This record gives sequence, structure tokens and C-alpha cells, in this order.
Amino acid sequence: MKKTGQTPRTRGAAGISQDLIDSKRLLYFFHVARMRSFSAAEAILGVAQPALSRQIQQLESELGIQLLVRTGRGVSLTQYGTILQEQAVTILGDMSNALEQLQLARRNPAGQISIAASAGIMAYFMPDILRRYVVAFPEIRVTALQAATGEVYDHLASGAVDVAIIVHARNAQKLTCQRLMVEPLYVVARRDHSIAGQQLVEREQLPNLQMVLPASKHGMRDNIDQYCREGDIEINCNVFIDSVPLMKAMVQDTGVCCILPKLTCENDLDPGKFVWRPLKPTLTRSLYVASLQTRAKLPYVKALIREVIAVFKEKGERLSQAA
Repeated sequence: MKKTGQTPRTRGAAGISQDLIDSKRLLYFFHVARMRSFSAAEAILGVAQPALSRQIQQLESELGIQLLVRTGRGVSLTQYGTILQEQAVTILGDMSNALEQLQLARRNPAGQISIAASAGIMAYFMPDILRRYVVAFPEIRVTALQAATGEVYDHLASGAVDVAIIVHARNAQKLTCQRLMVEPLYVVARRDHSIAGQQLVEREQLPNLQMVLPASKHGMRDNIDQYCREGDIEINCNVFIDSVPLMKAMVQDTGVCCILPKLTCENDLDPGKFVWRPLKPTLTRSLYVASLQTRAKLPYVKALIREVIAVFKEKGERLSQAA
């Protein structure tokens, strides 16, 4: 048997390439079918009705089927037209995504990738993530950006970074997200504070505590605000801070309380100076690894996301065992 050097997939692609639908005609058909009107499609596309009609007639001729039926109020779809309209959504969407990825590649040359996370994540998880990634891809230049939890989301949504570890999986149409872990949040105070003698802090106690809270939305602040709304309470807070070192200084120097993740408490607070207590009912945050959908399919981005997931799984299990 003669070897062609083709895999089943490439042979299939070669066969398909002999019989393709013209993309311009498919686009014209899609808009006419979606609007059920040549005149409405004309307004969207900026193409005269006679030209639209000719292109769709040519498409029908090439396919050997009737796609549209003209009516007194516009057009209706035949069964074949309905099938093609459904497929056109995917086909045109994939073409648009391909163009976006090409444009992205032009703006961000191959060989560079960036990731953003909060300080606690950077300290505990990021060294292992970067170590594993650099070993696998020594040719890639990696930038790791530290920011407050709310700012991390903003960096991702604006396209400033390729991957981020965020607290909320929002805007599903724009982002690809995968949950990494659920982490409790604790009330933190100076060791001589009254809550030091408690095993936990009731939600109803929070209005009686002078607090400092995170400043940025789209991060832990959203979790805290939602928690308070559910309990119909309001926290006494006049100072909002997006710096863990500054929060620690305020707690130590002024006797106020703050709310920090369990991981930060256990790795960044001196138990000789601070106490941290869980809340009742429990207050938690969920961490997600996320990327813009336009970047999520890029090979180096997919690889970095895999390493993030693997490291969180390994170290998260150790945290659970330690607890």
C-alpha cells in the first residue's frame, strides 16, 4: 500500500476542502435567516438587496437545495435552511475566534505569557507553578503580577494578563474559569482583643467590631458584602485597604479587626501578635483559574492553566490534611 503521510484527520480535512461553503455567502444567508428579511439584512451588512439575493441563490445552487422561501412579510426557512442557520452560528463564530486569536498573536508575540494573583497566592502557590512551567517551557518568558484580589480580576478582564487566579467566576461569556479551591475567611484581631477568648465569631457580632475591609470590588469585598446582606447587618468600617501588610499594621497599632483568608492567616500572621477566628455561619471564598476565552485555547496558556490546577490540587490536599 502506498504511504501518503496523512493521518485520518488530515485525510478527512483534505476531503472536506474539496467541497466548502463560500464564507461570504454563508454570512449573507445567516443575517437574512436571522432577521427573516432581506431589507433588515441589507441595513446590517450594507449590501444591496439584489446582491444579497444573487449570493443566496448562488449558495442554493451550489448546495442543490432551497434554503429560503419568500413571503409577503419577508422570508421563511426551509428545513434545510434551518439546519444551515444552526451550523452557521458555529462556523462563523469559529472564524471570528480564529481572527481574534491571530490579532492577539500579533499584539502578543509568541514566547511571552503573564499571570496575576493576590499576595497570598503568590507566596504559597506561585513558586511551584512557575518552577514547573519554566522547566516545561524554558523558551517562554513569564511575567507574574501581584495585586489585590479585586485588581487581579480587572487585570484579566482588561486583557493585561493572560491568566489570573480570581475570586469570582463572573462574565461567563467572556471568561473561561475552573474552580481551584474553597477557602474559609477569618476575623483577625490583635492578641489582646476581646475575640481572642472566643472559639468563633458570630455574624451578629460584626457590627460591634471596628473593622478595616478590602477596597477593591470583584474580590473578597464582594464575599463580605454578600455575607452581610444575607445576615441583614452592616459592618462598622471607615477604612478600606487593599494591602495585607497595611491591614496587619492597622490591626496591630489601632486594635481594629479585619477579615483575611485562612491561608494568609496561617502563613503570614505571627500567632504571638494576632488571633484569627472563623465566622458562624461560615464565610468562604472560592478561587478560580481564569483566562479570556479568546486566549484560553492558546497552547502556552492552556499549559499554564494545567500547571496552576495541578499545583493547587497537590498543595490544597496538603492544606486539607493539615487542617
